[in-house]
Amino acid sequence: MFVDWRRGSTRLGFAERNAFLQLWALASVAAAASLSASPAAIADDRQTVTLIDLSEVGGPELEIAHDVARALRLDEKLRYRDPDESLNVGNEDSHVTNIRSGRSFATAGMKLIESKSWKDAADELESAATAYVGNFSHAGDEDRIETIIAMQGVALWRSGDKAGAKRAFTRSVEFRPNVKAELAAYGEDVVKAYNDARDGVMTRGDVTFEVRTSVPNADIWVNGRYFGLSPCFVKSLRGPQYIRASRHGYVRNGRLETVKADGAAVDFEMKPAHRKPAWDALRERLAEVFEGAIEPNDLSVAQGLLNAGVAVIIHISGTREKMQVRLALANLAGRQVIKRSTTSIAWMRRDKLAIEKLVQELFAAPDLPPGSDGPEVRTESVLKKWWFWTLVGGVVAGSVTAAVLLGDTDPPQPTYKNGTGGLVLKF
Repeated sequence: MFVDWRRGSTRLGFAERNAFLQLWALASVAAAASLSASPAAIADDRQTVTLIDLSEVGGPELEIAHDVARALRLDEKLRYRDPDESLNVGNEDSHVTNIRSGRSFATAGMKLIESKSWKDAADELESAATAYVGNFSHAGDEDRIETIIAMQGVALWRSGDKAGAKRAFTRSVEFRPNVKAELAAYGEDVVKAYNDARDGVMTRGDVTFEVRTSVPNADIWVNGRYFGLSPCFVKSLRGPQYIRASRHGYVRNGRLETVKADGAAVDFEMKPAHRKPAWDALRERLAEVFEGAIEPNDLSVAQGLLNAGVAVIIHISGTREKMQVRLALANLAGRQVIKRSTTSIAWMRRDKLAIEKLVQELFAAPDLPPGSDGPEVRTESVLKKWWFWTLVGGVVAGSVTAAVLLGDTDPPQPTYKNGTGGLVLKF
């Protein structure tokens, strides 16, 4: 092949052009496949991140791991994917299917509310609420179930079913008392009905009970509030209790209980997740990630198992007086560990702000441009710099190059003035 590069002129023979384009087509397909493997990355510009905990099982360690996950959920630039979503595939298919149905019903119901088709909206949102409440332990952070139930109340109220609306408003408050629905856009009478229902729930007396699990140290949530690791005591408003128990490597469990007396106990059976053996093996294979030894293929395994492009890997050890928290940021898709950090903190009581700071520092990417005063460290998030836009840029640039090569039909040799010359490449 002969390429004559003189002020932008490029010459390829017919066979060479075809060979080049075939190679580029293969590269473009591969790039497109890698992008289409994560459709959420196209529809949602947030990076999907998961958590891999390598710690030995213990109360303080799991408390810190819980707060690391909480910090990841709070970061608006990230989409946190709980490992349970992937580890329980196969055990929870019916629940997951019902949650998806709930999302579809909710979307349809909200569109009907926008068009003020109140009765049809009430029917769709009732179906959504039924699907959600029956499978609430498998819902994601994006599923605002209490809001959907409140909107069902709005539709019922506007369609003339005042009694049904009041029941829906009450159930919305019971499901998550610490969240108040914003319904001002639907009229003062709707707001008053909702507030009356809320007051009726919030003025109930308290009830105290214990939640126990067959495997200890499971996260316990009641009515949208986190109460700690099992076994734990819960103080809640009297009435329905929406209780959820979860622990990585086990099937998520949740059910509705009505606790009538103080001192009652609620027991949960925790069954191993479908992919627990693979999860345990992965944790063993990543054990030396903080020592600098990492097998890139193990990160590929993690990506496939947890369905996320990025992971925060943690290892926590020590005593409450001095806990050693080690964090690593891993690009699973790129098969590399980008950053590691080690911090010692006292953990006599939960310190959410300290954990949030550690996570923020982990995601702050150092830029080291040379300068007279030494390297300057910037703290722009690494999420804005990674492979996605580089890959897209490569695809676009290559496509432009391919188009130029295709369109070139052996143009005449340009003439140059003496001394201007050109660069000739032969290979």
